[in-house]
Amino acid sequence: MLSRKILAMENESLVGLRGFVEVYEEIAAERMQKIRSAVLKAREFLQGLAEIFAEVKLTYVKEVGALVAQSKINRNGKTVAVFLSANSGLFGDIVERIFRKFTEFLAGNKAEVVIIGKQGLRMLQDRHPEILYNYFDLSDDSVDLDSLRLIMRYLLQFEKIIVFYGKFENIINQNPTVSSISGDSLPNVNLDNKPQNKYLFEPTVKEILEVFESEILSSIFEQVMHESLLAKFASRLQHLDRSLQNIEERLVSLKFELVRWRHKIDNRKQLSTLSGISIWEQSR
Repeated sequence: MLSRKILAMENESLVGLRGFVEVYEEIAAERMQKIRSAVLKAREFLQGLAEIFAEVKLTYVKEVGALVAQSKINRNGKTVAVFLSANSGLFGDIVERIFRKFTEFLAGNKAEVVIIGKQGLRMLQDRHPEILYNYFDLSDDSVDLDSLRLIMRYLLQFEKIIVFYGKFENIINQNPTVSSISGDSLPNVNLDNKPQNKYLFEPTVKEILEVFESEILSSIFEQVMHESLLAKFASRLQHLDRSLQNIEERLVSLKFELVRWRHKIDNRKQLSTLSGISIWEQSR
């Protein structure tokens, strides 16, 4: 059994840690609520926009291919895989689960690698030092537009842009997600069973694609960044809540152990008293 002093010190430390966790939990909840409604409202609209982009690109693949072949659209023909991680910790296991999906993709596909966030950089360097990468920093608190534009300038040179990030489903579930934001496939849509729409382009398919592949693609990527933030805050909230429950359970356990110590000391005092009385009576 631990000494009473050690138990008291642990109890005091856990009470302080509980206050610290409660503050972080409140901050995480506030940040999550701040962006939750905006992200969920924009999700359906931008998902539809991404599907139109993919459908136009697939429907007019010959025209698009001709433009690329003629170098009228500046693409290098390569694929880039983007890992949206985090700068700091306390986000639960969501970053780890995204990283597993990301490295599984790299094991079976040839792609350039982009890491966003210090945590993802450390994970890649520690576990796969052989992989070459380009790194970009980004805040865990919000999406900085200047940083976003810098990242997009680099990504727009690639033919295919595949992003690995966390997606908010509800407060309990945040899932690792893979999205092609460059219009190469329709998410959750089977083109074989979907009627093909015909589009009239004004002014030209080249100019329409340039708008899609710069301004609209940037909007889609910005939405992905906000999706990632929302999932991380929700995961942090869930992680902190579990930590708080563990602290509360340990505090209850410590309370019982301290009570046992008090009973043990009281029993010793009573035995000492009884022993003293017995010695005194024998000496009479």
